Amino acid sequence: MKYDFNKLEEKAKELLDAGLPHDAIKVYLFMADGDQSLDGGYLAQRIAQCYEQLKDVHAAKYWYGRAVEENPEVRIDCAEARKRLDFVTIDDLLK
Repeated sequence: MKYDFNKLEEKAKELLDAGLPHDAIKVYLFMADGDQSLDGGYLAQRIAQCYEQLKDVHAAKYWYGRAVEENPEVRIDCAEARKRLDFVTIDDLLK
């Protein structure tokens, strides 16, 4: 089955609007599968935002970082979000 990127994006946004970020992540990960650039970091940003809504700050921090890696000049808001999540570490796990 062939999927239309725009229709998938619309569905993911509908899921987010319905308060279902976990399901939206599934759509965004499907869209990102095999896309090394993550559409210039856009998909990584959307995945990060979903994880942040789920309060999974470790995953959000990672995905914001991926967005910045893919498009640092454009994903300035993701760099700011990553800095905002600087408090997220694994130090407590390493004790």
